[in-house]
Amino acid sequence: MNVGRGVLVAAALLALGGCSETHGTSGMDCAWELHYGGKLYLQAPGMASAKVVPHQGSPIGQGWFDGCQDGGGPEPRQTVAVYQVAGIDPTLAVMTEEDVIGVTDPDNLPAQLALPNE
Repeated sequence: MNVGRGVLVAAALLALGGCSETHGTSGMDCAWELHYGGKLYLQAPGMASAKVVPHQGSPIGQGWFDGCQDGGGPEPRQTVAVYQVAGIDPTLAVMTEEDVIGVTDPDNLPAQLALPNE
């Protein structure tokens, strides 16, 4: 990812930071916790959606979300295609088929994902 595009991405993601992402079919909020490749990915801070950087190419694998157990009855595990974020090692960050970025360490984002003033 070139620097100009990275700044554009960060600015667009900052504008989207107030969104919340859910998964499952109940419509209720659940923690966004993606399991992929033996690692747990959490939704990157300020990155509720990465629609400005859609996934490209073929998935690198399949991950899953545990079913929500939030009072609406148990839900089954939900599988999802996982994609590499351009220029970032997949052990640090990946993107789901819904274009949501997950990171293994939300406190230490890869430089390409860091929001301005961080």
